[in-house]
Amino acid sequence: MDDLLFSKSEAREILKEHQVILHDDFEVTFNQSGGFRDYTHKFELSISEKDKRTFIEGRIWDDKPDERIQIHSPLVDRYEGDTLRANYTNGKYYIYSMYRPNGKGIAPTFVEISVLKGKNTLTYEEILD
Repeated sequence: MDDLLFSKSEAREILKEHQVILHDDFEVTFNQSGGFRDYTHKFELSISEKDKRTFIEGRIWDDKPDERIQIHSPLVDRYEGDTLRANYTNGKYYIYSMYRPNGKGIAPTFVEISVLKGKNTLTYEEILD
């Protein structure tokens, strides 16, 4: 379901939790949340070239994702353990991923923030699985 009340300040706060700071103005071009079995929240922003560069230059990028940072990775305990973070790039995107167990019986949190290489588009996706 589209959330028409989603604001720029909410987007800034969500991104700030992952050390992504947008200094310039931006537009929310897409926002959707909901789900039946899994909760998901996804939004896309049209950001400035300067904020895109800040996101890219503020991280060290690997050439491949960390296999432990996946929704159903058999390499980690779904409920206990440390929060895992990784930065990697592929042919189209710069991607920050975060996986956080939330305790026994509570769905873990998976977050992916990506910036399209050829455009000034930032996508945030959170999944509680």
